[in-house]
Amino acid sequence: MLNQFSLMKKLTGMRFLVKNLLALLLVALLATACDREVEPTPAYLTIEPFEMLSTSPGVHGSISHKITHADMFMFDSITNRSIQLGTFELPATIPVLNTGNFSLNLDAIIRANGNSFYLQTYPFYKRVSMPITLAPNSDETVKPVTAYRDDAVFEFIEDFESNGVLFSVDRDNDDLTSISHTTQNAFEGEFSGLVTLDSAHPIIVAQTAELYSLDFKVVGKVYLELNYKTDVPLEFGLVAVEDSGIEGNINFEFVVLAKPEWNKIYFDLTELVSTLPTSRFALIFRGGIPIQDGKYTLKKAEIMMDNIKMVHF
Repeated sequence: MLNQFSLMKKLTGMRFLVKNLLALLLVALLATACDREVEPTPAYLTIEPFEMLSTSPGVHGSISHKITHADMFMFDSITNRSIQLGTFELPATIPVLNTGNFSLNLDAIIRANGNSFYLQTYPFYKRVSMPITLAPNSDETVKPVTAYRDDAVFEFIEDFESNGVLFSVDRDNDDLTSISHTTQNAFEGEFSGLVTLDSAHPIIVAQTAELYSLDFKVVGKVYLELNYKTDVPLEFGLVAVEDSGIEGNINFEFVVLAKPEWNKIYFDLTELVSTLPTSRFALIFRGGIPIQDGKYTLKKAEIMMDNIKMVHF
């Protein structure tokens, strides 16, 4: 009896071992099968920086721009669906798993108000659309070219190529701080605007002589474009003006830091203009040599501007 019992115990143990070995073998086979699954091979799409096309120079003026990113999606006409690719700083190379024939669409993205955390589609630049064919492991390069939209309205363009200047009203009571025309280091064309400050004349505050009125029942977006380089910080804003000529509070909403090289900035005026207590306003800016420990930090400072535009729909 004892020998028979021992034999049965051994057989039971062997069955348990065989069952576990079979289970382990099955798991190994499944894992091997998963490893052998073919992963999809993407196409690689490279987006170069945007270029601007001049369509009506007499209308839109300069085509200088600072488009930093692109928001991209593809449209598949067969399935009638959009495929969002995302927003990327340019230039960019991205893998795309979708293959076949598509319509590629790109919107120009700017740093509104010079803020890298405020990326916005610039509403006055045209969307770029083009056919594209993507195949696994292929390399496709796109060079987007955009232009100002045909329905963009340019309220004014100050390129300093003619007599007079946009900010012609003196608000600092110093006749020696004003904007003049200069050919030296001009951004483009023959002239740019120049302000020269020193310790005897350290501040400029200037306003547009023209008053502007925008009907927000019609107007959608309002931006101010500006090329600049400056040794000192600048502030830009608006002042509301009643029909009687009485002014409201000056709102210096936007700040520009010192920049030794020419730069481009886009100020989003939409909310500021739409919430004004009156229908008319003037643009205003100020700049000054900073003071530290009771002394001016610079003996002399220059502010240069060009291609100042107010654009809206």
